[in-house]
Amino acid sequence: MPRLRFITEDEQSPEATELIEKAHQSGAPDPRVVRIMTRSKAGRAWVRYWSSIFYDGILPAALKELCRIRISIAHQCGYCSTVRSKVAQAEGLSEEKIAALSAYETSPLFTEQERAALRFADKFKAHHDALDQDAVYDALKQHFSEEEIIELGLFCAETDGAGKFVRSLEVLTWSEACEINPALQVGTTAVAAE
Repeated sequence: MPRLRFITEDEQSPEATELIEKAHQSGAPDPRVVRIMTRSKAGRAWVRYWSSIFYDGILPAALKELCRIRISIAHQCGYCSTVRSKVAQAEGLSEEKIAALSAYETSPLFTEQERAALRFADKFKAHHDALDQDAVYDALKQHFSEEEIIELGLFCAETDGAGKFVRSLEVLTWSEACEINPALQVGTTAVAAE
């Protein structure tokens, strides 16, 4: 049971109901966390922001979904690691590719652009100075425009920060997630070793 309770139907405003329905349609953010966040004005604003940065940008949702899952596995969020964007799946993101995230550098399933984005996502988990290097941005500029880098950076930052909060809510524990998908434990070990 989550540490904060889900909003009930009789507590939902029309806006909360709409946001929960959109979450059912998109798959990420998942309706469970939306049913917690919509209890608050700030939470509703966050759901709108999250959906906008994920689905209204210029980068493919599938690429951002790879980064979101990679960051989620690194901080062992059972909930975030098991949620899937239906939009990213419609763009062709497969469970096979998600399962290969721990070997993205060598797997033939990933493009060079995806590898560059995933390296950038990994830097959010490394340490606070990992991004503060010219070489990081020089490498990104080989695959992304400056507009895309801003979108990717804000998306990774949001995933890292909000993901830590969502993890703490215990919508789904890491142990429960590993029972659902034992490959997650392997992915965590690989991320931690890097």
